[in-house]
Amino acid sequence: MQLARWMLAAAHVLAGAAWFGAMFYSLAVLHPRARSFFGGPRQLEDFLAHLAAGARWKVLGGAAFILVTGVGLLVWSIAARSSGKWALLLVKTVLFVVAVALFCFASWVLWPARTLASTEEIPKFQKRFRRVAVTLLVLVGASLALGVVSSHL
Repeated sequence: MQLARWMLAAAHVLAGAAWFGAMFYSLAVLHPRARSFFGGPRQLEDFLAHLAAGARWKVLGGAAFILVTGVGLLVWSIAARSSGKWALLLVKTVLFVVAVALFCFASWVLWPARTLASTEEIPKFQKRFRRVAVTLLVLVGASLALGVVSSHL
């Protein structure tokens, strides 16, 4: 039984780390390198739109996997009587839900507007997406950290 719990925890943490890592790589490596490669903002936007095509469903599928494994771990932890652990898990869950909601907002509201933006509007959208990306990194990173801390209570 303990092995199954550890496997579930490993799957949960690895999925969360994959989401965090993909966002970090995109923000810190991919976008800056692509920006320096392409001569103008329109070519960069076309490239980024090509890369992002279909990605929202993969991200949401990963988020669903994180949710399912997290619920499984929560059910396994029902016996824990520590109110501190439950408080951390509640905050972790709220951060995760906010991160998924922000991703959905960026995916279904901001992204279509970005793809239809004029060349003059592109820098404004790029700046906004960087802010969203940093916010998502903070939310997902904090959620991961709270999960680790709560597992030691």
